Amino acid sequence: MTERLDYIPGCLYKIWQDAEEFSFTTDAVLLGNFPRIVTRARVLDLGCGTGAIGMLCHYRGAAKVVGMDINPRVLELFSRSIGDNGLQDAFSVIQGDVREYKKFLQNESFDLAVANPPYRNSGATREIGTAACHEATATLEDFFKAAAYGVKYRGRFALVQLPERFTEAMLLANKYGLQPKRLQWVHSAIDKPAWIFLLEMQKGGSYGLEVLPPYIGRGVKYEEN
Repeated sequence: MTERLDYIPGCLYKIWQDAEEFSFTTDAVLLGNFPRIVTRARVLDLGCGTGAIGMLCHYRGAAKVVGMDINPRVLELFSRSIGDNGLQDAFSVIQGDVREYKKFLQNESFDLAVANPPYRNSGATREIGTAACHEATATLEDFFKAAAYGVKYRGRFALVQLPERFTEAMLLANKYGLQPKRLQWVHSAIDKPAWIFLLEMQKGGSYGLEVLPPYIGRGVKYEEN
């Protein structure tokens, strides 16, 4: 049996995962706690996986979360977690390719989009969670396109990525009318280089970037049932 029932740190929602699929990590927990959540927010979780980011957004006040992923297995687990937590009225899932976002999403219908997109566009490919970690299907630009389409004017898009792709993310933000508003670098230790960054952008926003103090923290420890 490769399935396991964990809890999401900080909110204690149950979450089903499978050792043969990509499991959520510190990146997802940090991103789920990063963006501002407006009252009665509608949130789009692009490449949602088993749903940790969306569930954190709901715990923080989002009224409706739509998770979209190409992998039917992780959506099956996400759906089971939704049921076990009694969140059926607040969540829905879409099996779809982020590159075909117009088939599945209504234009400008979300207050916030979140994404933990694949980090790698080169290098060795891991066997488990290939599409979640490598640009085997969708690219970083595809996530920007989908987010810019899905969020309302003045809506926001938040993502987590590697420092080596920061410049690329800033260029894509400019290309798709997503003004960077909040940035935070994440370090595993105070004397270590940043290993990821968190970026929140606003569709049609004005200039003005707030650079938050660096976050110093260690990895997620799963709380198993």
